[in-house]
Amino acid sequence: MAEKKVSPPPLDLQRRLHQMERLMEINLTLTSTLELDQVLERIIVNAVEMLECEAGSILLYDREKGCLSFVAATGSDSRKLARIPVPMVGSLAGEIFRKNQPLIAEQAATDPRHDVLVEKQVNFHTRSLLGVPMRIQERVTGVLEALNKKGGPFTQEDVDLLSAIASQAAVAIENAQLVHALQEAYETTLEGWATALDLRDKETEGHTRRVTERSVWLGEQMGLDEETLEHLRQGALLHDIGKMAIPDSILLKPDRLSPEEWTVMRQHPQHAYRMLAPITYLRPALDIPYCHHEKYDGSGYPRGLKGREIPLGARIFSVVDVWDALTSDRYYRKAWPEDETAAYIREQAGKSFDPAIVSTFLAGIQEVGPSV
Repeated sequence: MAEKKVSPPPLDLQRRLHQMERLMEINLTLTSTLELDQVLERIIVNAVEMLECEAGSILLYDREKGCLSFVAATGSDSRKLARIPVPMVGSLAGEIFRKNQPLIAEQAATDPRHDVLVEKQVNFHTRSLLGVPMRIQERVTGVLEALNKKGGPFTQEDVDLLSAIASQAAVAIENAQLVHALQEAYETTLEGWATALDLRDKETEGHTRRVTERSVWLGEQMGLDEETLEHLRQGALLHDIGKMAIPDSILLKPDRLSPEEWTVMRQHPQHAYRMLAPITYLRPALDIPYCHHEKYDGSGYPRGLKGREIPLGARIFSVVDVWDALTSDRYYRKAWPEDETAAYIREQAGKSFDPAIVSTFLAGIQEVGPSV
């Protein structure tokens, strides 16, 4: 019996299947990151590629200004575009947004709703334009545009395809915006806590800002990646957060502390752990508040960690912390000269501090100066 040959699907069906596969790939790509800049870039790149056009742009509604604003674009200077408000009335994008309907302008250059002056500022010429609303359910959040179709006019198939991309894009952008807003709220809270600590203890005012900046600088010298540097920055900001639980009678005492008072003071790393550990977002930054009083030889507190048992962030911060403490005035002594402080830190390599970190720190201080 002869084997029956199976005919390949028609070209139109093949194209549709390929488009569906690409849309699924785009969805996976957009959901793999919550960084707003990355989300915007991926939307634009995929839209331009799939619609075979020269450029694309994303405009989002600015509620405060009552207009649309460019947040991403290809083919022109996106930074210049971002400074140009797009009115809700009398513009192509505004009409797409208000009517919540796609729009094709095959002769965009002569369309009275098209702003030619804007194009001159960014050195781009739009011949044809397809714009679709970006919406979540029926709520319109912005407009996705495809510009200058290659090889012919925009079609209904293009409208359907760009609309599908816009639906994915609207959700991805809103998720990224929500995460960004949450991160900003966290950052404001962290800085507020750090400021409160500095205001409470006038003796160390400005200390948190200085050690945070120097810790990030030292982390950069050591080649840490951006994510690790961010955890380092947050941990440095919160390094003394546990002192919020120390009584003023001990924290602000103008004389030297008694052994009993030192026992209470040395509990601030455990207080920091209890305060921050339940906050999932801050858990990666907990190493510094919890471990910055550990010493490389194991003689520190609260757990007596030794060598590389001490988290890297805490090993970095401890060097910076001691440098700032010794080179700052205290009520019981004047600031040490920088050369004496450097000599002390060098002598403590292998005892209090990680020798490799000491070497990087002192080399960097010598090269760029202690004001870093």
